[in-house]
Amino acid sequence: MAQDIVRDEALARLRAGQEALAQGRTERAAQALREAETQFTELGDSERAGEARLSLAEVQRQTGKIDLAVRGYERAITLFKEADATPHEASATLALGHAERQRGRIDAAWQQYYLALRLFEKAGNARGQANASLALGHIERQRGRYDRAADYYGKARAFSAEAHDTTAEADAARGQGEMLAAHADYVAADEALRQALALYQRGRDRFGEVDTLNSLGRLDVERADGERAATNFAQAMELASPVEYALGEADAALGLAEVALDAGRLDQALGDAMKAGTIYNESGNAHGSADVNRVLGEVNMRRGELLQAIASFERAMRSLRTLRAQVPYTRAMLGAAESHRRRGAPVKAEDLFTEGQALALEVSQPLLAASAMLGLGRIARARGHGEQAATWLGQAADSFAAHGSLAGVTHTTIERARLALSAGDLDEANRLVGEALRQAREANSSAGGHGPEALANAVWASVALAQGQLEQARAHAHEASEFAEREHDEQTLVEAAVTAAEVELLAENLQAAVNAFHRAQALAQAREATVADALTSVGLGRILLRRELWEEAAVAFQEAAPRLRAAEDVGAQGLTALSLGEARRNLSDLEGARAAFEEAVGLARTSGNPLMEAEALGGLARVALAGNDLAATERHYQQALALIARVGGSIADLGDRAAYFDGYAALYAEAIYAAAMRHAEASAGEVASDFAARATRTGRSATAQHLREYAQAIAAGERELTEEEQAKAKRTAALLSAARKTLSR
Repeated sequence: MAQDIVRDEALARLRAGQEALAQGRTERAAQALREAETQFTELGDSERAGEARLSLAEVQRQTGKIDLAVRGYERAITLFKEADATPHEASATLALGHAERQRGRIDAAWQQYYLALRLFEKAGNARGQANASLALGHIERQRGRYDRAADYYGKARAFSAEAHDTTAEADAARGQGEMLAAHADYVAADEALRQALALYQRGRDRFGEVDTLNSLGRLDVERADGERAATNFAQAMELASPVEYALGEADAALGLAEVALDAGRLDQALGDAMKAGTIYNESGNAHGSADVNRVLGEVNMRRGELLQAIASFERAMRSLRTLRAQVPYTRAMLGAAESHRRRGAPVKAEDLFTEGQALALEVSQPLLAASAMLGLGRIARARGHGEQAATWLGQAADSFAAHGSLAGVTHTTIERARLALSAGDLDEANRLVGEALRQAREANSSAGGHGPEALANAVWASVALAQGQLEQARAHAHEASEFAEREHDEQTLVEAAVTAAEVELLAENLQAAVNAFHRAQALAQAREATVADALTSVGLGRILLRRELWEEAAVAFQEAAPRLRAAEDVGAQGLTALSLGEARRNLSDLEGARAAFEEAVGLARTSGNPLMEAEALGGLARVALAGNDLAATERHYQQALALIARVGGSIADLGDRAAYFDGYAALYAEAIYAAAMRHAEASAGEVASDFAARATRTGRSATAQHLREYAQAIAAGERELTEEEQAKAKRTAALLSAARKTLSR
């Protein structure tokens, strides 16, 4: 009789503990369940003791005591085996799988889930088979094995229907929806997730409802619908709080962090991510903590804190690799790759992008693969590998377009505009950058976030600069800076500042250029932008050239050169070599100047950059002229002017074409002067006529002024010449005068 009383008390405590657990009153549940287990153990009732231990382990799992929970589930399994209670053993084995998965032991979790499936099958328990199949589907999806995941999810839904288990059916539908979302099948994913949500709501399952709202939010993030994503995450958080569903709150907070990140609200993204991280750490959720590190890496990268970004991405990668979570692991890898690229470490970036692309294709993630191809295209373009860059960018654009990523398409269009600019195809560069700006605005309108308008304007400023349109370049650089601040796009903010400084330098506003380059340098250094930092040093050195401080300028170029070689940026290396050649020429180091200009010619030809090659050939012509090698001088000038004319001929608009030629007034004047020095009347007249037909009045006037200064210099030195030399000088001056008349017609 006394034993019956004890049994009744133990049963009452077991029920009270389970009810308290269901209500979220974990302390009361734990106390009642411990007492029940002790009493059932004393009674020798292994099955009931196992039930109490199983529920107690669930309390421990929900309160973040994951290691204690694992030991509890293992103890419950032992007790159920003693009692030959197969259905209970299966349930405990399934729960142990959940705990192993929560602490990141994916292989161990899979083994427990598979064992649970077999035990439920042995017991003829369709509901249990549904739950185990669902869990196996989650694991296979996490591994990126979508075919296997689809098979398990299908089994889960079938078993759920057989068992008339609405909750299990909802779980299977949610898993299927998440898998379809990861597979970029957004319409089918949305349908499956909304079916799951309706089933959870019908069964009043708040936990399932929270999880599904978070899944819908993540789907909306993938579809670039920030407003809907924020609504779903906020609703999930609101529902999770009253039922003390901490992990649901954490998932919602992390989702809101991603929405804020996409919208450029970096402080909010950081705060939401940190909130999620605290909950994940307290709950021992390794996957969640790793995802937080990935998002923190994105925030740091956007802020220009690249070393911190790389550290965060690498922490995320280590955890996700252990968890065998292939898709988020690939995301973290691509984030690390982009951070290395921005820091000027292309070899490391290329390795990561290449591996990331292979992984993305392996786990059927076309948008991630496209992001990797975009990164590889950017690296190839910077290295001057135009054909390779065009191939990568074309493939990336096709993939982004096929899967509805307008922002991705915009970024590839911008890179293609840069490529066209490097190749001297200015009309195509103009067309592409205009298209990119339209795409960016459309992406903003459809997604309600911030598209790369800043970057599009920054590249447009560079195109305008190449065409000699300084006012347009200044205006686009200003717009790029304003958009970059609004978008929290630190990389473009630096690029816009460098371009704005270039505009002032080419406009000969030297003090304004000094100030602008110093500002750009401060921005670049604060944001770890290695290439931009070196370019500001080169810019300041070019101002020293204007001020005839040749030694100081040469030092600036020599110090910048190794950094740019390490970054493998051919355009920046070419500009530095050109500038160094000019400094050495003015220091009368003709051999050093020739070597620098020849290096620039080689870089330009390798990368297919005709305008850089023309500038370098002009430098070689000046060196040859200084060495009195008039034949080489003429050859180099002819080659340079042919390249300039070829690029100019590709500009359809006559006004734009004339403004472009105005930018080469000084080089045409040099070529006329060199022909006049050789007394090549026909050649001097031909160059003057050619420029007069192409340039505006402003350009012609500038060239005429240069020729006037050459003539004045000749006249000033005539007294020290022999009669024969004076006759030659007068012949040269006469040819310069004739050229000026041609330019004034």
